[in-house]
Amino acid sequence: MTYYDDLTKDKKRVSIFRKAIKQYAHGLTYDLGTGSGILASIASKHAEKVYAYEINPLVIKHYAKQNLQQYDNIKLIEADASNYEFKEKPDVVICEMLDTALIDEEQAQVINNIQKYVKQDTIFIPQSTYDTMKIGYSNIINITYLENNQPTFETYSDEHKYNQTNFSEKINTHFQTEQLIQIKKSGIINTIQLTTYTQVTQELITEPTPMLNPPLLIPFKEINVKKGEKIIVKIEYIMGGGLNTIKTNIRRIK
Repeated sequence: MTYYDDLTKDKKRVSIFRKAIKQYAHGLTYDLGTGSGILASIASKHAEKVYAYEINPLVIKHYAKQNLQQYDNIKLIEADASNYEFKEKPDVVICEMLDTALIDEEQAQVINNIQKYVKQDTIFIPQSTYDTMKIGYSNIINITYLENNQPTFETYSDEHKYNQTNFSEKINTHFQTEQLIQIKKSGIINTIQLTTYTQVTQELITEPTPMLNPPLLIPFKEINVKKGEKIIVKIEYIMGGGLNTIKTNIRRIK
């Protein structure tokens, strides 16, 4: 389960969430999808009580249980936070089940469920995410994440913001949009790059880190384009539904 080891070793990711939790965690704090328990352990120093929820019994056994047993004010609960009936209303909700555009993790489903149990002034960490797209060229066949600048991606457009998701509100998980994109140079395009930025608090925004929302490359059929030309990009997916729900359509303006 080296995935959870990699999460805790992502110093930039942990650092920015540590700052947010230190500033805002108090009273009754929920950590939804606690995983290794690292965020719950940080919250325990500032909250009166922390409930750490995790669906995977193996993760609980090999990570969360041993990492959290030393904290008297943390209660570890094996549960699916996307349909769990919470007994108390939290002051703070930590939910870092993030993935690029929220496609391949169940952050949206969990947030929609917890909305039924929060108070008017419940604080969410993170607060929101926003998504951007760029058009370009890459030598890929399947949808893949961009990690350590691999695979290569040649940019043919500016970065274009197309969506923002606020976690204090109910989320429409069936997402679709059409965006008008201007091409910046002539050549061949065949890939959409999606990038997600995380608004952890009002003051803290983070770009992707090694284990937080790596950019996603989505291939499409090659199109020859000219500088200044405009194209329409249609993209559709289910947040939390997985990468196989992604559908795209690219067309020129006639």
